[in-house]
Amino acid sequence: MFRKQPLTVIFSVLVVLVLVFDFLGPIRVFSAYENRYLTQRPILKWEDVVNGKWMLTYEEFINDQFMFRDEWISLKSLSERFMMKKENNGIIFGKDGYLFEKLVELNVQASLNLRYLSEFETLVKSPLTSMIIPNSYAILPDYLPLGVPLLDQISLLEQWGKDLNLLRIDNRLKNETGKSLYYRNDHHWTLEGAYIAYTLLCEQWQLTPLPLESFNIESVDGFLGTYYAKAKPSSVKADRLSFIDPKIHSYTVGSKSFASLIDRSKLSTHDKYGAFLHGNIGFSSIVVNHTESPHRLLVIKDSYANSLIPFLTAHFDEIVIVDLRHFSGSLSAIMNTTAFDQILFIQNFANFVSDAHIAKLRY
Repeated sequence: MFRKQPLTVIFSVLVVLVLVFDFLGPIRVFSAYENRYLTQRPILKWEDVVNGKWMLTYEEFINDQFMFRDEWISLKSLSERFMMKKENNGIIFGKDGYLFEKLVELNVQASLNLRYLSEFETLVKSPLTSMIIPNSYAILPDYLPLGVPLLDQISLLEQWGKDLNLLRIDNRLKNETGKSLYYRNDHHWTLEGAYIAYTLLCEQWQLTPLPLESFNIESVDGFLGTYYAKAKPSSVKADRLSFIDPKIHSYTVGSKSFASLIDRSKLSTHDKYGAFLHGNIGFSSIVVNHTESPHRLLVIKDSYANSLIPFLTAHFDEIVIVDLRHFSGSLSAIMNTTAFDQILFIQNFANFVSDAHIAKLRY
């Protein structure tokens, strides 16, 4: 059999090996190589089989748990670069080591989220500031390869601003071209980018921003972020991650309370950005000062706000933080039971146009 049809035998053996590995091999929970949690084997339920959910989840599980997945990703990235391609796995290779997300079109979710935010603006009783932060390619177009068709985020924000009460930051970011405002290999802005948002918010709220030099800035080297994890470029310039760790009374997450906003144990791992606010938490709260009449802020955010919020502790006694992606409570209940001096909605553009959890603004 092998002599007559060797390729068939080899292919059959490989298929059997993959199936055996699927059922008997170790199931990984987190991939340090990709810096993300991996899909787990779904529980077999009849209703999930009927509606097709189980099959889709199992396909994701197979893809995430495929044998030698990390090695295949590296090989694919190397082949893409060898063929002089400008992108890999949805990430564009820019100049000077910059990586950018390839965002070329809006889907239905974007229209829904615009409607949800518009409705939220009309319902909120406390002063509301809404910010949609442009992603790095929109602010740093000179680092993009020529001829890459991407969504014009700035024009869309201009258009959306006609119906939404947006606090625009794009012009301020563009005017700070001499600073490193975004990480080269991650989708977040740097501490300097977050500081610009902080100063703009202070102006909006008639507060006096503190100089950046007045904060005790700490840094760690070797930061390789989400863009790197997706693209796995053959050569990379690791970023330096900077942070501030302001003095607070307590930071509460569920039943746990911390004396710091920074989880320093994360600084020595692949997920260094997870050090901010101890990661992305559905509901958490900061007490900066105990006072009879606290100055309160509610932040409804994605991870872009994680490096911004430490700056805001200089102006508020209490900060309540909600990340809709991980929040299972009622946002209206929070606003009805607690009085806030300011409410801040802040998301980065790519997340805002795709995140179905923004529908939770209605509840």
